[in-house]
Amino acid sequence: MKVSFFVSICFAVILAGSPVVAQAKARSNVLSGRWNVVFDMGEGYYETPIEFIVEANGDVVGTVLGQLGTFRIEEATGRLEGNKLTMSARTSYGKLKLSATLNGDSLNGKWSPTGFFSPLFFKGEVRGLRDKTYVSSKPRQVIFDSLLSQIERNFYSPDFNGVDLDALRQRYRPLAAAARCDGEFLTIVRKMLAELHSSHLEFFAEATGTGELYKANPRQARSAEAAHIRWKKLTPAVGYLLIESFDSGPQIVERVDKAFAELGDLPALVIDVRGNGGGTLSAAMRIGDYLFTETRPVGYLVDRLGLARLNARSIDGIDPATLPTFNGYDPDELGREMERTGALMVTTGGRAGKPYRGRLVVLIDEYCDSMTEAFVSVVKETRAGTLIGRHTSGAMLGATTFAVEGGWTLMIPVWDFRTPKRVRVEGVGVGPDVFVKYRQGKDVDLAAALRFLKMSEPATKRQGSLPWWSVFSPTARAEAGN
Repeated sequence: MKVSFFVSICFAVILAGSPVVAQAKARSNVLSGRWNVVFDMGEGYYETPIEFIVEANGDVVGTVLGQLGTFRIEEATGRLEGNKLTMSARTSYGKLKLSATLNGDSLNGKWSPTGFFSPLFFKGEVRGLRDKTYVSSKPRQVIFDSLLSQIERNFYSPDFNGVDLDALRQRYRPLAAAARCDGEFLTIVRKMLAELHSSHLEFFAEATGTGELYKANPRQARSAEAAHIRWKKLTPAVGYLLIESFDSGPQIVERVDKAFAELGDLPALVIDVRGNGGGTLSAAMRIGDYLFTETRPVGYLVDRLGLARLNARSIDGIDPATLPTFNGYDPDELGREMERTGALMVTTGGRAGKPYRGRLVVLIDEYCDSMTEAFVSVVKETRAGTLIGRHTSGAMLGATTFAVEGGWTLMIPVWDFRTPKRVRVEGVGVGPDVFVKYRQGKDVDLAAALRFLKMSEPATKRQGSLPWWSVFSPTARAEAGN
């Protein structure tokens, strides 16, 4: 099991080494090459291949070859003393440190967050094995041509977000062909892809042979649905539903039903999707059934085929009222319908035996991506609930992966998305109704949600209470107090 938001971690490390050539060669023998590495992540794992290259002066460069997602590194340094490896990194999620011991072809150690303001609150072990099986038999220019042709055929925007793809090819192909190693090649490709200004566009390698690196852990052995959807009563009047990932499958729909069976009669409900990197539509669609008493549109998708069939240059040239609808829970079924039609309006609601009638708050933050952003955009646009927290990341496109020459994988965004009111989420994100500044060590978002629910209780329940809308308006609040 992988943890969604950390699936994007990147340790691009420069390790200061000895300038003595003999020492540099010795260190090179210890560390150089591709390693498969597994990081313990609380209730899951993150696995990635990492390539280490030792320079002649003893410096060591390490590049994560696995999937990065939205996690980015700003600065990383480290040192190899004998067989002791230490690293520190400044990343978009805060500061990290790692210490490990090399023992032949294995690596064992620990990683943890550092810095008072780091939002990472867990730590764990790290284990690695040298990959002795990987051999790339394809020239890098062949790999480069293969991935660029996939983008040319499948990228959701026919004009590639205004980028001249031929000019991009001419600038980056010679650099890719001259790359000395996989890490350098990957860095060049990622720099090129960044010019397309799109989420869900990644080029990466998969870790192999990591089975023996996993360790038994009762918390990690829980089923995916149990780990990713949990709930409890915060107070006799307020329920709490945590959704860490929007997984798919009938068991996910059943788990949502169980949550609402236990919480559905409470006057208020807090749904927590902070840090949720997205997923598929099963859980989101079923929650929609409880939030909406009747079927209603929640967003529409269009791919290149759909644009061609509808004679449109972009999704903004399409009338969503003319699109066929889809209201299933199965992402594979959605994929088949998109292959057939190229454009769909997604609808939900009206299928729960007992819809939820209480007050709803949804907690969001800057690490909400993809399907999570689609879900919260619907909540905001329909006013089904109040969003509390921080602005989401703005990474909402439908993507798929393609195999590329040389054993690489390319993820491409193939579906564009708009809300029913034609609002774009990609590159924009979804803002909260009530902004809360992050504070380490305290759940200020949940505290703000409970305050909001207290203030928005019906006046019949609290003497002298302010109207619920006063939390948004200092003027109204002042008037109510006069």
